[in-house]
Amino acid sequence: MKVAPVAGLDAELELGVAARKIIAVRSDELFGFAPRALDQHNSAALHDMRIAAKRLRYVLELVGFAIGPLADDARRYARKLQTVIGEVHDHDVMIARLEAHPARSSRRGAQRLSLRLHGRRDRCFLEFLALWATIEEYGLRERLAAATTFSPNGSTADDN
Repeated sequence: MKVAPVAGLDAELELGVAARKIIAVRSDELFGFAPRALDQHNSAALHDMRIAAKRLRYVLELVGFAIGPLADDARRYARKLQTVIGEVHDHDVMIARLEAHPARSSRRGAQRLSLRLHGRRDRCFLEFLALWATIEEYGLRERLAAATTFSPNGSTADDN
C-alpha cells in the first residue's frame, strides 16, 4: 500500500498545523478502506487497513497533542485495529500456505486443520466487525475530522 501524500506541508508551518494536516490524511486513509475491508473475503483491503491504522497510530503517538485528548482514544482504537486485523491476517497467511499444497491439503488432518483455521479466522473477523461498529458508534471519523478541519480564521472546528 502506497502512503497517501500530505498536501501543503512545508518547513514554515507551525507544528500543530502540520500535525493536524498529517492526522487528517492518515485518518482519511484508514476510513477509506472501510467499505472494502468490511467484506470478509477482501483480505488485501483488510491488510491495507491494518497498515493505515499503524500509520495513524504512529502519527498520533508523535504529534497527537495537536488534537488534544481525542488523540488518546484514536490511538487506542488504532492499536486495537492493528491487533485484531493482524490476527485475521495471520490466519489468512496460514490458510494460504496450507492450501498452496493440494496434495497435502487433501489429507484428512490437513482438512481438519483448514476447518479449524477458517473457524478461528471467522471469529477474528467478527471481532474486527464488532470493534469497527464501536469505532463508528463513537464517531471517531467525525471527531477526527472536526479536530483537524481548519476554519477561515485558522482555528480547528474544536477550537470554536
